[in-house]
Amino acid sequence: MREKIKISYYLVFICMLANVACSAAPLLEKHSRAYVTNQGEDTVSVIDTEKNVIIKTINVGKAPVGIAVSNKLQRVYISNVESQNISVIDAKTNNVIDTIKIKGSPVGLALSPDSKILYAADWFDNRVVAITTDANHSVREIKVGDAPAGLLVSPDNKWLYVANRDSNDIAQIDTYTLTIKKRIPVGKHPYGISLSSNGELLISVNVKEDSVSIVNLKSGKQQRIKVGFHPYCAAISVNGKMLYVTNTQDDSITVLDMITRTIKATINVGSTPEGISIDESNKRVYVANWGSDNVSVIDTSTNKLITSIKTGEKSRAFGQFILKTVN
Repeated sequence: MREKIKISYYLVFICMLANVACSAAPLLEKHSRAYVTNQGEDTVSVIDTEKNVIIKTINVGKAPVGIAVSNKLQRVYISNVESQNISVIDAKTNNVIDTIKIKGSPVGLALSPDSKILYAADWFDNRVVAITTDANHSVREIKVGDAPAGLLVSPDNKWLYVANRDSNDIAQIDTYTLTIKKRIPVGKHPYGISLSSNGELLISVNVKEDSVSIVNLKSGKQQRIKVGFHPYCAAISVNGKMLYVTNTQDDSITVLDMITRTIKATINVGSTPEGISIDESNKRVYVANWGSDNVSVIDTSTNKLITSIKTGEKSRAFGQFILKTVN
């Protein structure tokens, strides 16, 4: 949660695993959309990532923040902090088809690789809820650290990782038993997290330290690297070579070479960038800018800003928000 914003009661203005779909028709790879939460106007902007235009604006719950997308189900899940629920969007029609009530304040969202379980971080109650995506919406829960935010599930579906902002650690949770295996200390105030596609490297974005922690989950070794001012979220490329980090108070993106562990570029974007996702099929990075109510689009081959797309008020997009469509 942003340290510079503290508003009472429910209103909490709260930051990738990229899923690669195998298909016999290569053209389907290019049909992607970005779903961007606009927390200030209770909507989601849908962006056609081939044309970089808004194709629809969807009304959801109050104060939407987090996003999880399912290529398998063609569903988009939106966490609504103030209305304490999760909106379910059918990506084929871009209409809300269900609302899942949460007795708490859902922030970060993540889906299991098989899309059978949706995980939601309950910021105020220091817990994570695991919800089945079938019609029953059966719920389990686990207490975690203080102020849980970012969530990710390992590619083998064995582990759930939870960034506990106020505990300064990442909880590693067994998804079968829903018990904590261990808590991994990282930098101060971890918020957004990212995971390499092979599940070996975990990245924590440390808001209060202007750094990222890169954790080797096999060896336990950890490296901390300075980025920009007040970083928030990160996205790692599928090949694991590049990491993109949003710096909210620098209005920039840090591009970190994961092989050499050096900064390759710093890219100026909109005001107060927060959520970030990679569209691998179009070789672009999409950045939601809270302060300028737009999305910046970056070419990953040149690390240059291509365009900006006007969205809604206080664009957030916390989570993996690029979905590959099948139509």
